[in-house]
Amino acid sequence: MMSFLTNPSLWNLTSPVWLVVVPLVIAVIAWRKKLAGANWWWLAMAMVVLVLAFISPVGVLAGGYLFSAHMVQHLLLLLIVPLGLMLFLPREMMESLLARPGLTKLNSLLSIPVVGWIAGLGAMWLWHVPSLCSAATQSDALSFVRSATFLAAGLAFWWPIYSPVARFRLDPLLAVIYLFSACAGCTLLGIYITFTPVSVCPAFANPVDRVGILTSLYQAGFTPMVDQQLGGLLMWVPPCSLYVCAILSVLSRWYAMEDHASNENLSEASL
Repeated sequence: MMSFLTNPSLWNLTSPVWLVVVPLVIAVIAWRKKLAGANWWWLAMAMVVLVLAFISPVGVLAGGYLFSAHMVQHLLLLLIVPLGLMLFLPREMMESLLARPGLTKLNSLLSIPVVGWIAGLGAMWLWHVPSLCSAATQSDALSFVRSATFLAAGLAFWWPIYSPVARFRLDPLLAVIYLFSACAGCTLLGIYITFTPVSVCPAFANPVDRVGILTSLYQAGFTPMVDQQLGGLLMWVPPCSLYVCAILSVLSRWYAMEDHASNENLSEASL
């Protein structure tokens, strides 16, 4: 494992992701006074994960070598990075921003939870249409569009659950249904990828071994079909595990709100 991680051909330190991360971090630091109340640890986590999704072996192998690495990268971009960014956003700044008169249409759109649900699930299903999956894997421009789509769709998906503005959050029971149905959608896609006998993403069926690792993987039994099956399981299990954790956090938040309301009622009754 250590030799795998230290193989210089499996690290892409000159990835264009720096052109996104560095200006974003500089901008956030410049606006730090306006971001009072922000949770900076979540931003740091999101930026680290975003960088590693492209410069690490995951990012390198996702570029046409291993379908399973491609799936890991997409889950990081769709679920983990947007979640970190969402939890970073400060309530006061977002409330002030969304209260501007010119953002009426945006407010209306953000008030429709099904938009986020369709964006999150739709992005993953859309980019695994075989022709689109292969085209985005083989084209740098289309790959950039795909990555941007995942990040935007992820933000839209998490908005009704963890929006810093409370009025946009779903009621707890609806949030549980929202997350559970998202788990079902990921499960269906994962089952399809795991058990389909044809290549979901043809670009990974016969990759060119430019990093000198695929031969040893194939000799160890890690064939393209096994790779696709692992990718299907990754689409299936980790997202649902994350959604279950999100459901528990929603229920915990609900319990805390109910407990707070009960304490207030008791205080009023004792006066």
